[in-house]
Amino acid sequence: MSRIKDLYEIYREIYVEPSKEAWHLAAEYGYLPYIVQRYIDMLGLDGATKLMEAFKHPPKPVVRVNRTLIEPAQLEQRLRSLGFQLDKIPWSDNAYWVVKSPESPTIGSTHEYLKGYYYVHRDATSLLPVILLMHEYSGDVLDACAAPGGKTTHIAELLKLRGGGLVYANDLVLYRLRALIGHVMRLKLDNVVVMWSDARKLPQKIGRKFARVLLDAPCSGEGRISVDPTRKTKTGLLDLAIMVRREIELLWSVVDVVEPGGILAYVTCSIAPEENEYVVSEVLSKKGGLELIEPPVRPLKFSKGLTEYRGLKFHPETEKCLRVWPFEYGLFGYAICLLRRKQ
Repeated sequence: MSRIKDLYEIYREIYVEPSKEAWHLAAEYGYLPYIVQRYIDMLGLDGATKLMEAFKHPPKPVVRVNRTLIEPAQLEQRLRSLGFQLDKIPWSDNAYWVVKSPESPTIGSTHEYLKGYYYVHRDATSLLPVILLMHEYSGDVLDACAAPGGKTTHIAELLKLRGGGLVYANDLVLYRLRALIGHVMRLKLDNVVVMWSDARKLPQKIGRKFARVLLDAPCSGEGRISVDPTRKTKTGLLDLAIMVRREIELLWSVVDVVEPGGILAYVTCSIAPEENEYVVSEVLSKKGGLELIEPPVRPLKFSKGLTEYRGLKFHPETEKCLRVWPFEYGLFGYAICLLRRKQ
C-alpha cells in the first residue's frame, strides 16, 4: 500500500508564487496574494474578480423544518405571523430561506425554535450532502465529523420519517459535541448515537461498517468568506498544507468503515482544490477499492470537479466531484465528492 505524502511534499506541491495581477487584486479586496492567484488559475482574471465580488454578499439563512414534530406549511404560517418573510427553497422538501426578520424575536429565539420545530443553517449548501447521500436510503449512517449537528439532525429526521436507522454522530471537539447534543435534544431525535473520537481512529474503535458515511472534513472554510471575512487572510500556505495532510488522513481512515457497495460523501465548505480534488485524488489513487460516482439526483446544476490544477494532474474521476461557486447561486462555496466502495 502506498504511503500518504508527508507535510513537506504537500507544501511543495501546493506552493503558489503570486503574480503581479494577484498582488494587485489582493490589495484591492483584502486577501492573501496566494489565495487570489489560485482564483485566477481556476477562473481567470475576470472570474476571480467575480468570485471576490460574490463573497461580499452573505447568503440568506435557512430554516429546515423538523417534520417529525411539525409540517412545513404549519411552521411557515407560525413564523410568518411573527413577522418573518420566508421563501421556499425549490430543491428541498422542508427548507426555507429567511428573507426578512422582525426586530424581535430572532430566528434562533422563537418558541418554535426552542420547541425543536426547526434547525437554522447559515446557508442552504449544507442541505446538499444529505440530499445526495440519503437519496432513497434508510439504514444506519456514520457522520464522522458531526458537530455542531446540522447534517446529523437532518439525517436523523429523514431516517425517522423513513422508518428506521441510527445516526452515529462522532466528533473530537468537546464544546462542539455539546452543541450537537443540545440540538439533538431540542429537536427530540432519539435515533442519534453520539461518539467522542478522532475520526482517524474510528476503524479501530467502532468495530463495524456502514452503507452510508458522511465526512464533512474540518477545513479552511474558504467557501464561507461571505460570512467570515477573516478567512481572506487566516490561512497561510503552511496552514493550508497542514489542513490538507489532516484531510487526507481523515479520508484515508474513514473509507475503511464503508461496507462494500456503500457510499461515502466527502464534503468541505472550501473552494480550494488542495482540500478537495487533491485530497480525493490522493486517496483514490493510492488506497484502492474505491470509485467516484455521479450524484443520484441534481438539485442544482453543479460545476464539475477539476482534473488538473497548476501543473498537478488529479485522478481523472475527480471531474465527478461537485462544486458550488458563490457567484452561481449566491451560496457558500462548497465541494462534494461521492465515493463508493467497490464490491
